[in-house]
Amino acid sequence: MICGKPTPPSFRQAGTLIEDLDHIHFLLLPDFPLYALVPATDALRIANQNAGRKLYDWSFVSAEGVAVRANNGMVVDQTLAISSSLLPQCVIVCAGNEPTQHLTKPILSWLRRLGAFGSTLGALDTGAFALAAAGLLKGYRMTLHWEAIPVFRDAYPDIDVVEQIFVIDRERLTAAGGLASLDLMLDIIGRAHGAQLAQVVANGFVHSQPRPPETAQRLVGVMSSADQTLFRAAVKMMMDKIAFPLSISELCGKLGVSRRQFERLFTRHSGKTPAAFYLDLRLEAARDHLFYSAHSITHISEVCGFQSNAHFCRAFRSHFGDAPTIYRRKFESGQRMKFHPAGSRLMARSELRLPIESAALKEARTQPLG
Repeated sequence: MICGKPTPPSFRQAGTLIEDLDHIHFLLLPDFPLYALVPATDALRIANQNAGRKLYDWSFVSAEGVAVRANNGMVVDQTLAISSSLLPQCVIVCAGNEPTQHLTKPILSWLRRLGAFGSTLGALDTGAFALAAAGLLKGYRMTLHWEAIPVFRDAYPDIDVVEQIFVIDRERLTAAGGLASLDLMLDIIGRAHGAQLAQVVANGFVHSQPRPPETAQRLVGVMSSADQTLFRAAVKMMMDKIAFPLSISELCGKLGVSRRQFERLFTRHSGKTPAAFYLDLRLEAARDHLFYSAHSITHISEVCGFQSNAHFCRAFRSHFGDAPTIYRRKFESGQRMKFHPAGSRLMARSELRLPIESAALKEARTQPLG
């Protein structure tokens, strides 16, 4: 159990810069990822400790001011309740594997109010879904955990989402979760109090040095700098064209390499041909849609670039061992392993449910900001 003593509401003065932030409120949605929250708050604590004075304060917020359980079963015991009088200078939403299920009209209305008031708003992991649902990411560049990016892009195609560890775009802060949350805080600390203090905080985490925001979320293996640049460019191009896959010839043309060079690059560094690698990307995107969304199999098939449901189902079964409908049913029956689709994050719940889009979320997409 984590106990956090609520602090009185803090009111933001319009125009406060990120460098001037001194109190961060974390809005916790049920099943939030503790692995993202702890690095963020402990970075602030270590900064205070090494500065010898309180540079930062933080508070936890929930929809109703009650205890909130993390996805590993631990509980943040005391939280502030959202209210019209609570107008923090900075709010960061922390959400997990069901990023839309817990979004309610009061939460979205409060976030919109903060946006209109001029608060700095951020998100860890999949908390970006809340900001997007409230209409607060239009015109901003942002990121979130790589597994959720395909679903996010499908839901919000007009929002500029990039796969890097964190993004600071004016008064919007987004991070992919995990250690990326730490890197986001190190950047904030460095801007306000210098690179030396940021490095001291990084040292406290045995985290060699703060990483720049454009750092890739995933490593693509050991390769030369030139190969890595080409490989990442190719993978990005593939990811950007999941719904309308490019041919291998088109990819080679856009990248300015021969087909033979392109195929050797992928075979050497992924063990697969470019076509097989591309198919795997599309199937993994489909799997993440099944995990994060309630879209129909037909819709998922289309947005992942398959010409027919039959083709999609055959390819999915061959890759994952189950048909898409059976794979999804396992989420509901609790028979699947308690892991994220890619096996990277331990789940605390014994039964998984699909993140059904709430009426409040549907309504939010059509409401103007303010």
